[in-house]
Amino acid sequence: MNGVNMRCLVNTRYERWWVLTHLDPGKTWQRMAGFKLFICAAVAFCILGCAASSPTRPRPLNIETVLVLPFTMATQRYEIGTTVRCLECDVMVQTGTIEAGADEFMNRKLIAFFKEKTPYTAIPFWTVEGISSKNLSQSLRGFDRRLLVQMGKSLHADAVVSGTIYRFRQRVGTRASVSTPASVAFAMELIRVADGRVIWNRAFDQTQHSLDKDLFKIGTFLKRGVKWLTAEELAASGLHETMASFPLPSR
Repeated sequence: MNGVNMRCLVNTRYERWWVLTHLDPGKTWQRMAGFKLFICAAVAFCILGCAASSPTRPRPLNIETVLVLPFTMATQRYEIGTTVRCLECDVMVQTGTIEAGADEFMNRKLIAFFKEKTPYTAIPFWTVEGISSKNLSQSLRGFDRRLLVQMGKSLHADAVVSGTIYRFRQRVGTRASVSTPASVAFAMELIRVADGRVIWNRAFDQTQHSLDKDLFKIGTFLKRGVKWLTAEELAASGLHETMASFPLPSR
């Protein structure tokens, strides 16, 4: 029994001595370095995962009063039928004919949206004493955001919303049949007066087509009604779609 135990003890010590004397230092260092790298990667993955899963708190808008400027018409700056870069959204849009009274129609719809859909206090700039829409339209041709911010400051507004009509073409025909469909394009932006930052902008550019030519918009087609829209109806629908993303104060 003792002999067996001694042989086991000797063999065990020999095996440990063989392992220690035959280890490759280079491979051992590589294994340790790889293990450390694995641990570091695992820790970093956990940290990033936690950071990604934690919700980011939106920056407060700090807006209560919005100065609403009247829509300007792109035909005051560009020729009809030219492709230009949208002043508000930096996308390409084609100018077109603009029906008389289009700007007043869009102004009324925009003010109605603020009153019905937002908690903001809207200040229609064209109702300010001593300001005429004609003079304002002339002064806004240059589209200088610094001027818009100064307007907001002068009237103690927290933000300024402005827009441009690029196309407002009336349909030629009836609700059942047209030779020329309605076509509308406009863009808007919201500027915070405190820092002059553009915190929201959107563009709408659409010409109504028959359903067989635009099957991907069947939902919009049915929502608007199975009919050929007037320019006013198309613009009102476009304004509703556009303002759906308008920033509201977080609750």
